[in-house]
Amino acid sequence: MTEYNILGVKVNVIAEHILKNKLLEFLNSDKAHQIATVNPEFIISSQKNKKFLDSINQSSISLIDGTGVIKALQYMGHKVSLDDRITGVQLAQILIDKAVNRDLKILFCLYSKGMTKADKFFMSIKSKYPSLDFQVADENTALEKAKLFAPEIILVGFGAPRQDIWISEHLNQIPNVKIAAGVGGTFDFMSGKIKRAPKFARSFGLEWLWRLLIQPNRLLRINKAVIQFSWLIYKDKRKNKKTHAKNKN
Repeated sequence: MTEYNILGVKVNVIAEHILKNKLLEFLNSDKAHQIATVNPEFIISSQKNKKFLDSINQSSISLIDGTGVIKALQYMGHKVSLDDRITGVQLAQILIDKAVNRDLKILFCLYSKGMTKADKFFMSIKSKYPSLDFQVADENTALEKAKLFAPEIILVGFGAPRQDIWISEHLNQIPNVKIAAGVGGTFDFMSGKIKRAPKFARSFGLEWLWRLLIQPNRLLRINKAVIQFSWLIYKDKRKNKKTHAKNKN
């Protein structure tokens, strides 16, 4: 696992098979671990939100969930590729598989005002994974349910920065939990509310364009993730070049 820094935010590059082994270590450990799934919007928001920044930087693993983050690392001169992304959807699937295979409890925490409703999500998960021991909560009931249910795994989809701050503030209050991960809009994909981009679009890092086509109301978010983020990265690299040249002289 390699750690990088983008505008003060920690991101980790880790192969999927190594991540799976790491997650097993976490599940067998005596303490709780937070996992973040970082995209360009996270990095922009964290510039003005110290709680959010700290929650990412103090996480056990900060996965790259966004083409823009990979492009930024490449622009900075690091040898990474689009294959180094591990999305919230991928992480959730890995953890669900582990929960099924190891007979672990999992709590899904949905945002009450989101596209995917708790009752329909419950039925969808029950249909796909009949042997999975799980419960569904929202931001109003998550902590209480987590304390009573005592899951080993918690997946939180409140959106950023809410989900990551919630995890960092409440993780030590929940018994038995080993892994708590912020997974953003993953539940909308899992429930079928939103279709994932076609494989060819994902392979070229064009998920953002696909999302814009099917959800035009995301234009402001796309602008933030593509235009604003690119500008900040450009300015940061230019600043670092000037500092390096000045120190050299």
